[in-house]
Amino acid sequence: MRALLAGATAMILLGACTGMGGTDMDGAAEGPAPMAASGHEKIRFEGKRATKAERAACEAAGGEVGPGGMLGYDQCVRPYADAGQACKGTEDCEGRCLLSADSDDEMGQPTEDGICQANDSPFGCYSEVNDGMAQYTICVD
Repeated sequence: MRALLAGATAMILLGACTGMGGTDMDGAAEGPAPMAASGHEKIRFEGKRATKAERAACEAAGGEVGPGGMLGYDQCVRPYADAGQACKGTEDCEGRCLLSADSDDEMGQPTEDGICQANDSPFGCYSEVNDGMAQYTICVD
């Protein structure tokens, strides 16, 4: 009975890891890419390395291909048109509204230091700004 319960628990946990969209554990794309309200669609690759056609599509869309995250899989990183503009929340940006790196504001405090995300890379450490309030810091790798 314990073995059956352990197996079922493992399946649930593995399902939770792969059910979040984006890329699966092998780096292959899952489902449609997320699209911001502006129409900026994240370009994803089918495998760990971009094919010549995928690389050309990324570059034609103004992106750069390079390794990303701890696994180092190829990523297409494209800039947002409103990068660096002042914002009070993500609704003001193509990507996220982030707390400026030189801000002294802390989580839960009102802030005037929101800036629109530079590009569509999901990696790095950042604090979001929502409704003019600094949020928690998160690191993605």
